[in-house]
Amino acid sequence: CGAAVSAGISVPQFLLVVRTKVTHGLSLAAWVITLGTLIGWLGHGIKLAEPNMIWPNIWSLITAGTVLYFLRRNGRYTSLATLLPGLALGALLVSLDNLVGSAVFGIVAMVPAVYGMIRQGIALMHAREVTGVSVWAWILQVVCQGTWLTWAVMADEIGTLISASVTIVAAAYVLTWRILRAAGLGPVGARP
Repeated sequence: CGAAVSAGISVPQFLLVVRTKVTHGLSLAAWVITLGTLIGWLGHGIKLAEPNMIWPNIWSLITAGTVLYFLRRNGRYTSLATLLPGLALGALLVSLDNLVGSAVFGIVAMVPAVYGMIRQGIALMHAREVTGVSVWAWILQVVCQGTWLTWAVMADEIGTLISASVTIVAAAYVLTWRILRAAGLGPVGARP
């Protein structure tokens, strides 16, 4: 179930960006961090030999790469700015997981993921337009974190338990802002 929901998270955002080519309201920093944490979780899944962690992260890397491509193209960012920090973060997370174990990995992987979600929430607060951000992707993100939290309890997997416990709160924060913007709330503290 966690694998299916994880694979499904990025589908609404992926389809919206591919269909419209619009990235209004998306945070470049959040997607760069997403790239890095996906690499980290893919490495963690490979280390644990858990196909339910491996396959959704491979798919999500494809979708994140596509979103980053459109962010780069639409925002005129360089390829290095959109890829290198995420690749470096991914390498760091994989190395930490292999050196210090699952609990430390879960804590360390959670920090950039939550930071990226907070950045996305702030972008939703300030952006004049948020039509590039999928509501369904964030609904699925909250469901996904709840699913992984349940799996982590059942599988007694401490790294996932730590990470999912905190990221579900951050995902709910972003979803709340996206719903408020969809309901007509204008930008808060937008830059002129």
